[in-house]
Amino acid sequence: MSPRDNQDSSTGSGGTNKERPPSHVRAYHGHFGGYSEVAVPRRDGKGTRIERIYTGDYFRQDLTGRQRIWIRLLYVALFLWAVALCVSNAILPLASNSTWYVTLPQAVSIAFLSWIIIAFYSYLPAKQDMTVAEYRSSSLSLLKATWGSAISLGLIAVANLLFIALNLSNEPLRELLGAAKYVVSALMTLAINRIEKRVTYLSIPSQNQPPENSVKIN
Repeated sequence: MSPRDNQDSSTGSGGTNKERPPSHVRAYHGHFGGYSEVAVPRRDGKGTRIERIYTGDYFRQDLTGRQRIWIRLLYVALFLWAVALCVSNAILPLASNSTWYVTLPQAVSIAFLSWIIIAFYSYLPAKQDMTVAEYRSSSLSLLKATWGSAISLGLIAVANLLFIALNLSNEPLRELLGAAKYVVSALMTLAINRIEKRVTYLSIPSQNQPPENSVKIN
């Protein structure tokens, strides 16, 4: 099983018999995944404090420095192209753009496209060796966001075609062009997803040793 598969399973994609921990516990484990915690006495002798040391594996893209730069430039270019096509059609005064079954997937697509921006915030400046939390917030988050964007943008295209079939439009060619733009936008975000899915991530063991009586966070 690859490091990506391990992280996919640990984030809830498998194991239907496991009980899901409370959301705040999942968020805590997601942020401090791979760290070991140990209770250290305070200097004033009053109680203890938690000290965290990263002892988990690091995740490294199996790419050269130049490849890492180019793949980031490619992702940004594909994303901007997808957004430009989507926005250029959504702002047109077309009848379909005021129909609920078209505007609904449009709203969903905005949420997923915004999620890609959030994932880019972690992915683009990511260090060569990433902790579990950094890997989850960059690569895994980008995979989920681009997959959702591709589906929602594809649904807009289907909704546009449905509108054309159900209504006699004075601008059928513009409506068809709009549907085509959404299809291309979906393909752009899907391309990011497929490329990132094929990137190999190496698992690099940490040199830090967990202290005695420490608890490792998964």
